Amino acid sequence: MFATPWTRQFSTDLTMSAGSIQHRQAMEVTSPVFQGLQVIVTLSGRLTGRIDGSAPFEIAEPGAYVVLAAGQHEGRDRFEADSLSQYVKVAIDPDSAERNGFPLDRLAASHARRVHAGDVIVLHQPLTPALKAIATQALACPLQGAMRDVYLAGKGLELAAIATDALLHHDAPQGRLSEADLKRIWTARDMAVAHYQQPLTLHALAREAGTNVNKLAAGFRQVFGLSVFAYIQEHRLQEAYRMLATRAYSVSEVATFVGYAIPHFSTLFRKRYGFAPSQFAGCGGCDDRGDRGDR
Repeated sequence: MFATPWTRQFSTDLTMSAGSIQHRQAMEVTSPVFQGLQVIVTLSGRLTGRIDGSAPFEIAEPGAYVVLAAGQHEGRDRFEADSLSQYVKVAIDPDSAERNGFPLDRLAASHARRVHAGDVIVLHQPLTPALKAIATQALACPLQGAMRDVYLAGKGLELAAIATDALLHHDAPQGRLSEADLKRIWTARDMAVAHYQQPLTLHALAREAGTNVNKLAAGFRQVFGLSVFAYIQEHRLQEAYRMLATRAYSVSEVATFVGYAIPHFSTLFRKRYGFAPSQFAGCGGCDDRGDRGDR
């Protein structure tokens, strides 16, 4: 699914932007940080962010990012080469946010994972099916004219409501993980990513992380919004996209590298990105080892 990037200001206090951008080369973008509430849903992409020259933070997985900023700040994003960025961004003026039921102080106090702290707070939450569905609908809006703006403004507010509601309920005692459990989840995640070409079993990950299978499975889904299997599949497909985008490898080479047989890889890739891997112009996907049957 490709969508030409666009930005729409629906009112003085509500702006929305979305699109799909394929980065052939690494690129840096510097811009002011929006003052107020931003909800950014990323379906794919890989970048390193920096605010006011502070320590960089990495965004390398799909998710929802809630940004709360007061005052003037400068943001700098560095996008990785050969990556596809698919995103939907909603920005709401702080006064309007409060009037419309977005409690900025309570959001700032959320115990959700903090990507950045200080005068600009960046909170991360997993990409849930609901958030993914709304973002996908916004990217593929079927309407034109005035009704398009009505549709998109509604989707933007819906996206912001669901993302912030999840953060407000992140503090429920029964839903919180201890620091020790979080450390084990992240240890398992790092190990799973390191072995993504030949995925480790849940039992092996749990054993190495010092937990049990049930706690790992439940905790991993709570932190990342996906099962371990789905998370690693997403990582493998993103790595495959990155390799294909270089136009240096055939489809069969990429499929083998990320650990899939070609037919299964082609099916998964098409389902994830909306087009066949062989459609990368100039890649080796049409050679005698390639993906002829997937066109």
